[in-house]
Amino acid sequence: MNPSQASAPPELLLAGPADALLRSLDALRGVRDPGVGASILELGLVESLRLRDGEAELCLVTPGASCPCSDLTADAAFRAIQQALPDTDIYLTQDHAVEWSPRRVSTALRHRLGGLPDFHPETERGLPLQRPDNPED
Repeated sequence: MNPSQASAPPELLLAGPADALLRSLDALRGVRDPGVGASILELGLVESLRLRDGEAELCLVTPGASCPCSDLTADAAFRAIQQALPDTDIYLTQDHAVEWSPRRVSTALRHRLGGLPDFHPETERGLPLQRPDNPED
């Protein structure tokens, strides 16, 4: 496998009318992870968005079962889609079968953060873990 392919984030799966998808994606760009401050789109937390016949199906990837912000983020994403598409029934799922990893982060966010070798949103609210200054360690 080509190294550039290995580091490319997975594609977001989209289906539906272009204008409604664009409104929805713009709304989701406003949903920020409270620990990192980046949008859930940049972090790769959105797996898919499918729009059809007055319904929206949004599937999110969770950073881990221990992430305290997953429910808050999911609620904010639901409200963002609801505001963008007010006459739409919204079905939100969290896909626990897809494991979040730093490779899901957008290239633009990687550059802003200066790389992601220690980036783990499921711990320390998105900040790299830091060891206490203890000479005995």
